[in-house]
Amino acid sequence: MVVNDIEIMFGGQAGDGSLTTGDLIAGVFKRMGLEVYTYKDFPSRIRGGHTNYVIRASEHPNWGMADFVDCLVAFDLEAVEAHLDELRPGGFIIFDNSSEPIPDGVRRSDVTWYEVPLAKIAKSDLGLELVRNTISLGVLSALIGMDRSIVRELVSNAYKRKSEKVLDQNLRAIEAGEQYVERHFAEWPSGYALRAGADGDRLIMMGNDAIGYGALVAGCRFMAGYPITPATDVLEWMAKHVPRFGGIAVQAEDELSAINMVLGAAFTGVRAMTATSGPGQALMTEAIGLAGVLEIPVVVIECARTGPSTGMPTKTEQSNLNHLIFSGHGEIPRVVLAPGTVEDSFYLTVDAFNLAEKYQCPVFVLSEQALCQSKATLPSLDLSRTSVERGKLQTEPVVFGEYKRFAFTADGVSPRVIPGVEGGMHLAAGSEHNDAGVITESALNRRRMMDKRMGKMESMRDDLPKPIIHGDPQAEIAIFGYGSNRGPIGEALERLWQAGIAARFFEFRTLWPFPEAEVRAFVEGAVHVFVVENNYTGQLERLIRYVVGPLEHMHLVNKYDGRPFRPIEIIDPIEKYALLRVPMEVRR
Repeated sequence: MVVNDIEIMFGGQAGDGSLTTGDLIAGVFKRMGLEVYTYKDFPSRIRGGHTNYVIRASEHPNWGMADFVDCLVAFDLEAVEAHLDELRPGGFIIFDNSSEPIPDGVRRSDVTWYEVPLAKIAKSDLGLELVRNTISLGVLSALIGMDRSIVRELVSNAYKRKSEKVLDQNLRAIEAGEQYVERHFAEWPSGYALRAGADGDRLIMMGNDAIGYGALVAGCRFMAGYPITPATDVLEWMAKHVPRFGGIAVQAEDELSAINMVLGAAFTGVRAMTATSGPGQALMTEAIGLAGVLEIPVVVIECARTGPSTGMPTKTEQSNLNHLIFSGHGEIPRVVLAPGTVEDSFYLTVDAFNLAEKYQCPVFVLSEQALCQSKATLPSLDLSRTSVERGKLQTEPVVFGEYKRFAFTADGVSPRVIPGVEGGMHLAAGSEHNDAGVITESALNRRRMMDKRMGKMESMRDDLPKPIIHGDPQAEIAIFGYGSNRGPIGEALERLWQAGIAARFFEFRTLWPFPEAEVRAFVEGAVHVFVVENNYTGQLERLIRYVVGPLEHMHLVNKYDGRPFRPIEIIDPIEKYALLRVPMEVRR
């Protein structure tokens, strides 16, 4: 019997309500004291097309999916055919056989099958086929021992705002599912069980929501954006919450308008941001260059997805790194931060606003679909760890004619005033300018101004979020990664350790300015170096090679099918290239 360790996948058609049911189950698991991670894999259309929702729960923190799925709740045959190979031997499938049976050639003998006519029960007994998802929740609850009182409480909270009839139908749907198991599968255990523990002072939150919270706490009071998957949730969150704190969220007519509105707001002293994905980021490139030359502090949330062009809008990828670091005509100082967990998404967003204003430059928060649209349990957010640092912003009167907005300073950061400060009138030219903002093409001034602006990237080094080194710092196996890969790499590290294999993991939290000294120190003594990333060309690996030079035993572990890594997909190449033998018990 497997206790308090399960990964469940709901599979069906987009728009059929399976994502809502998945959210309910994630909430139940959290209330039962388990640590939860969720991942949505859905098509880029409103209705139709295969979708699935993964919910992983156990007693230890999860920041990614497991090697295999323990339970597949399949609402149609397509879901079975698409994911049967992902089932763990000994796992089980709940299949809605209302319209079609399982063909003999499809079945696997090493998994348990629970065939339940979910749609028929919903239509004939409850009068509404839509509640078949809730019936499946009742079936699952009975098979694995979910807390029935918590299930009913959360279902009630989800549907009570609709109508008494809808709420009653869903509560009766849960009972129908539970009773079906008791009548038909009482002697047919699933092999999995849950035991409730204390919920504690924890949250369950989506990555994009954590970014929104971070922006609000950091003092952001203006956001402009244009809807684009998977970044739209940030705009929606801000539109809902920031007005209560005196802020404004605007849906602009396009990304060009959005970024220029953000520049205008930031120029006036308001902490401002936008959120977008690859195609929108491309449109914003010129305006970000303007922010760099005018030294305007702006924050851009980049929620990466699969490209190029429209690509696969609802799938994950890490192929925008080069774009954020190198895009644009000319050179400007910029910062790229990359959270690795939902919790870190909150804190790094706060850091982004402080860095933007302290060093008067654009700062990117690079998330990705596998993180920004996933949910996870996390401790209550610690506001004592946050602060608002406004850098060299001057609000007291200055002497007109003496104030130099772009004054040359030792750290490259000039005193900054905003409109309305007495004596602070100055020119703000997008063309190259001198310390007073006067346009000039002087060669001497150009060199000094470029040195001033680009010098900020060295001045800010001590303030940048530091990498986290996991595992044995002396291990001969070294792993680099960032973003959502923090979870599967971290789990692979733990499981290798259990097998007696030492490894270390360098988790980037600042990708630019590149942490050259830390990377050089990390690879010292390493016999095998692995770079784990979700793209085809190995963008992070190339950056590392650029810094440390060629390493004979550097291996790219990449995945570019739009789906996140599972831990075994990291363990396998380590075993192959490092000539190791990983015990079978590690392959769970």
